[in-house]
Amino acid sequence: MKMFSRRSVRTLAGAALLATVLTGCGTITKDGEPSTEAPAGVLENGLPRTTVWTGYGVGTSNYSEQAAVAEALIANYDSQVRILGSDTGMGRLTPLRVGQAQIARLSDEAFYAFEGKYEFVSKDWGPQDLRTVWTPPTTVTVGVRAGEGIETLQDLKGKKVPDFIGNPSTQEKIAGVLAYAGLTEDDVRMVPAQYGTQPQMLKDGAIDMVYFGAQSSAIIEVATTVDFDWIDFDGGPEAEKRLQESAPSVVIEEFETPIGKEDGQPVHGPTYSIAMTSYAQYSEDEVYAMVKAFDEGFPAYEKATTTTKDWSMDTIDWTPIVIPHHDGLVRYLEEQGVWTPEMEERNQALIARGETLREGWKTFTAETPEGQWTEKWEEWKAENAPMIPLEG
Repeated sequence: MKMFSRRSVRTLAGAALLATVLTGCGTITKDGEPSTEAPAGVLENGLPRTTVWTGYGVGTSNYSEQAAVAEALIANYDSQVRILGSDTGMGRLTPLRVGQAQIARLSDEAFYAFEGKYEFVSKDWGPQDLRTVWTPPTTVTVGVRAGEGIETLQDLKGKKVPDFIGNPSTQEKIAGVLAYAGLTEDDVRMVPAQYGTQPQMLKDGAIDMVYFGAQSSAIIEVATTVDFDWIDFDGGPEAEKRLQESAPSVVIEEFETPIGKEDGQPVHGPTYSIAMTSYAQYSEDEVYAMVKAFDEGFPAYEKATTTTKDWSMDTIDWTPIVIPHHDGLVRYLEEQGVWTPEMEERNQALIARGETLREGWKTFTAETPEGQWTEKWEEWKAENAPMIPLEG
């Protein structure tokens, strides 16, 4: 196996380039559709010679994961990867849409773009025809100071809970956590917070819980100075359904943790994918070759970071949740024998929902005053294209 260095990852994270991307410069095909052509052809192994990925900012665990995977592709498959980091969902999606990137690492902003929500309810966006390409899970869950009377989620009643103003993705998950426990924001004390400030706020007593990554170094560091524990999400299917009414991309899964629980003690928490994502029209053959390389090349990057182990094909639940899987991924999963009829049925239902949303958007925007789009579009979706619930 070849050795590889971080210098081999060609990173496009400069402010000047990002500014160019965000002003909308790039290639848009006819009718305003995004261009997703790979810039330099295809290798004999089926991989594109060069791809551009967008991802989270340099220094984040998500960026480190992508860098490790990119290094493996470069070293072992001769496929060059350039990574463009951004701290915002719009900054990760815009290069994908204008054809300056082929793959984007996205969280809930992919779901918001797929169906048109929040900032995507606009003339420039509307529902986007996105597909998931690889869906490594991440667990972001509830932790507390141990020994202070919070043993279950129900014990949060009357406690200080972070309020992520201006961060709808995370705030929806807080609402879902409370709903899981049978609580609402009226039952707790909402304290303005930013995601990254939570560990220090917990340490200082400004909040009584954090909603944070289970493998985060910041939480591990806090646990060296205060008694820390994770709260187990053990409420069962009905509680999980209540959570998904606010946060439909989230499921409850068992997770590993280096802190807060005794060795071998199971703990469950909200888990969702920060997925490698493309547009539906990106080459099926190239996506197939890419996901095959993700799988077969896994040993090269498995231990590169604390979280790259979650890219394992055996770790991922391949059920499509809120966005359909790309045809290239489905083909590979079929070959591996892990794609089930139930998965195919749900994938087709999600594709059909997306088509309904995009067609409906055209008529809706033509008939509805722009100032009413945000409210009326949610009503239209509820009536004409409701969310597809997860079974089980």
